[in-house]
Amino acid sequence: MNVNKQRVLTISTGLLLISALAFAGCGQSSETITLSGGEFGYDNVPISVETEPGRWSDGTALCLESGGVSVAGQVEERMDGSSAIWFLAQVPAGESVTYQVTENGDCHGILFNWAETGERVVTLEAGGMPVLEYVHPVYDSENVEDTKKPFHHVYAPSGDRRITKGVGGLYSHHRGIFFGYNQTRVGEESYDIWHAYDGERSEHEQIEKEWAGPVFGGHELTIHWKGYEGETFAIETRRLRAFQVSSDRTVIDLETTLRSVAGEIELDGDLQHAGVQFRTAQYVADNSNQTRYFRPEPWTDHPADEELEDIERFVDLPWNAFQFVIEEDDYTVGYIRHSENPSGGQFSERLYGRFGEFIPTVIDEENPLTLRYRFLIMEGHEVSRETLNSFAAGFQE
Repeated sequence: MNVNKQRVLTISTGLLLISALAFAGCGQSSETITLSGGEFGYDNVPISVETEPGRWSDGTALCLESGGVSVAGQVEERMDGSSAIWFLAQVPAGESVTYQVTENGDCHGILFNWAETGERVVTLEAGGMPVLEYVHPVYDSENVEDTKKPFHHVYAPSGDRRITKGVGGLYSHHRGIFFGYNQTRVGEESYDIWHAYDGERSEHEQIEKEWAGPVFGGHELTIHWKGYEGETFAIETRRLRAFQVSSDRTVIDLETTLRSVAGEIELDGDLQHAGVQFRTAQYVADNSNQTRYFRPEPWTDHPADEELEDIERFVDLPWNAFQFVIEEDDYTVGYIRHSENPSGGQFSERLYGRFGEFIPTVIDEENPLTLRYRFLIMEGHEVSRETLNSFAAGFQE
């Protein structure tokens, strides 16, 4: 049995190197991943690394071993034909770790699964505990308020309660993780896909794909943006992946692409009524005197208990974090933007618990809008900027 050669499969942002050693005559192979911890290191940070397409089928469970310690891996076959391995990286700052990759189920702990838990409600569970919930009602013109938008509820990492708001409460149209623009101009018409009062709306069309494995669970959705008479003018493809990175931390990655099917569309509004937003539970709004924002450098001089007002200064924040209380439990939610999002993102904060980024832009059939965000859900208020920077760095590959 002779070794033929080492083949480099991919290098990403200087951090990742995957190679395969193919052994002639035996049909055997091994694959390694070398990962640098960079400036901040990785402590159970979700990482995806491209691998050879077709090498493993979608959802294959892998083991990544380094120094006698194994972590679970999960294969994802993507719509563009590429293939990736997801895992939770453990690499100290300034060091590198090489993982040996094998197809093996022995190193897996919890498993994600999807369950139908209500009418037009599906819940992603990890080890039997809820992680997130997708609410996708059928639009009803007789019950507009309850049915005008799909959204995702988020649970505390312990799984014991939702930490997001649904229908009702302060500003009923704010619901969990949601997306919209209050000024959406299509030709001579202008639609409000934020408040959705007059028949215009975003409406669930189909669950295209579901992921459920040892590393993450999630799904890909088709959502139609519609005008006053129910005509579709744009189609959104939304992907969410959730990772249970520890007993007190969950990561949710969101990627959404909005494509026009009606020519040029101007997506506009203002920083309080547009963009990808996160809204915490009504209890937070009722107790906003207990809320604070935790920001990166160089925005730390702004008082933690005061909302952002200087719009020109608070543009393209790499991340922001909201700290709040529900009953007697403390939580922190980090909102991390991807560096490839369009520039000019204006960040909005409200102490009652709605925060996120608004990016005005124009799309057409050939030029869609793609946005990517990572939400770090943490129990407690003890969090460092190094932690947020680490999860942000792992998101940028």
